[in-house]
Amino acid sequence: MAGNDDGAHDAPYTIKQQLEWATGILYSISCSAALDSEVLLAFCLQKNRSYLMTWPERELTSDQYEHFHDLIRKRLQPQPVAYLTGSREFYSMELTTTPATLVPRPETEMLVDSVLDLIAGLPAQKILELGTGTGAISLAIKKYAPESEILATDISLPALQVAQSNALKHHLDITFIESDWYQSVQRTKFNIIVSNPPYIAASDPYLSQGDLPAEPLQALSSGETGLEAINVIIQGAKEYLQNEGWILLEHGYDQQQAVTGIFLQYGFRDISTLRDFNDLARVTLARK
Repeated sequence: MAGNDDGAHDAPYTIKQQLEWATGILYSISCSAALDSEVLLAFCLQKNRSYLMTWPERELTSDQYEHFHDLIRKRLQPQPVAYLTGSREFYSMELTTTPATLVPRPETEMLVDSVLDLIAGLPAQKILELGTGTGAISLAIKKYAPESEILATDISLPALQVAQSNALKHHLDITFIESDWYQSVQRTKFNIIVSNPPYIAASDPYLSQGDLPAEPLQALSSGETGLEAINVIIQGAKEYLQNEGWILLEHGYDQQQAVTGIFLQYGFRDISTLRDFNDLARVTLARK
């Protein structure tokens, strides 16, 4: 039957049967088991997900069956779907993802929305992104504000290589440099500083749950409180911001008060916090 996972392929299995089997298997480790199953099977078949719905009785070949079951086994470890397929959609762009980078999250699109709102109708803006990972934020800003001049940094050379490949794939002109936050950034002035820094406390049990153990720890946590990187970024921002320039940071849902306090400590004004689609505090911005 389709529920067996012993590698045998004694009888033809249909798309519908395999999706039902995989969804049941993944239910224990994923809150999006059905979607995960569809994405992974579509990847195996080199089709889009609508194909699965259109042809549910189509049978998998032996190679497709083996490939799909291998992916499901890896998903159970668990490995993120984005690492298994090598890509993730962000802001309507398909981005290459690897274990060297954090998997882009939908809530991070708020940072892009906020930057685009701030620079709308203004002349070309100079933007600094700290900790770019896949390059998702910088690429999305550049795509929709092509006149902007963007410098993106990351401490991880493998992550920068992924970001550069994504920029090349989407024909977007962005400068990438290896840097520990501001360390290798020339003393120039930017209109915007934006970052989705590591903000989970090192002792938070969340780090050992779901897909997070498979993602790079340095992109998730910066220390005991989770506020260490945020403090470094805010403390150094005034040296790199134009007068009236903005800094925007993603943070944990329970860190709004602490992040606001750090902004006040370093003399920022016009501080406000935006809530995500789950009505959780997610992005705080402030002006020099």
